[in-house]
Amino acid sequence: MTDDNGPPVPQPGVTIDGCNPSDWDSPEVFDHLRRGGVSATNATIAIWEGFTETVDATAAWHRRFREHADKIVHVRRAEDIRAAHRQDKAGIILGWQNISPIGNDLERLEAFHVLGVRIVQLAYNIRNLVANGCYEPNDDGLSLFGVKAVTKLNELGILVDLSHVGDRSSLHAIEVSEQPVAFTHTNLREFFDSPRNKPAELIRALVSKGGVVGANAFPQFLPSGFDADLAEYLDGVERLVDVAGVDHVGIASDFCEGRGWDFWPYLGRLHGTTPHFDISVPAANPVIKGLQGSFDLPNVAEGLRERGYRDDEVAKIMGGNWLRLYQTVWGA
Repeated sequence: MTDDNGPPVPQPGVTIDGCNPSDWDSPEVFDHLRRGGVSATNATIAIWEGFTETVDATAAWHRRFREHADKIVHVRRAEDIRAAHRQDKAGIILGWQNISPIGNDLERLEAFHVLGVRIVQLAYNIRNLVANGCYEPNDDGLSLFGVKAVTKLNELGILVDLSHVGDRSSLHAIEVSEQPVAFTHTNLREFFDSPRNKPAELIRALVSKGGVVGANAFPQFLPSGFDADLAEYLDGVERLVDVAGVDHVGIASDFCEGRGWDFWPYLGRLHGTTPHFDISVPAANPVIKGLQGSFDLPNVAEGLRERGYRDDEVAKIMGGNWLRLYQTVWGA
């Protein structure tokens, strides 16, 4: 179903990408979203950035919403996604992969909520003031400040993301959150053993509170690595369904469309400044065979149908489950 030049592919229901850290100034990214029938995507706007940088990045997004109003819409509530779907536009959810933009001031979350941020991850790979990341050797759970951060996010109606967060910190957040939370982009650790993937018991804990887990298409977190293909990704989706149930699994591309080689050293630095992780990738936008960009997301729905999933089950995985979660946390 790949069509890199044709019109948008019609979809029977909403398609929502749980996480997409692409370069949003790349000229083709918005066209690829529309071509793939993507009703909404969680667009990463902060990873290591501080307060001022993230305000600037958010301001840039408001400019994009004006300049590309024929292609994208700003998502603040669930109805904005439904409207984007009706209008054949791509809804953009402003999301963070780290809570670093607030520094040590929780009140800044209120300002960013007004600006339209709707998803916040508590930590990115390593320890911060709130939680431990998944690559930290020791994880003692949330800090006192972290517990207050989760409470504040709940009060504001911002979805808590735990994808890059350590296991104990994730469980702690699930326990203290009054709202369901998400693993926006991860896989089952028993499917592929990586600190970035989540163990079955943790996924069950997330589901017990109403959360959703997005199956991650980034090849590094699949068994065959950079040789992975769509079939293996679908295997990962099915393994998550086996653990979480069909009502609690979504999709997440983790695409890096338009990114340059400098993106990877940036990701591998401690707090964005100190070299640490040596991230080796074969391409600036590593993808799996059969899922080369957002325009290929209909291949996931087609593959699920070929594996015997009913249309209503496919609709849940492709976006319905994310939409239900968003509505619960953000409101209709």
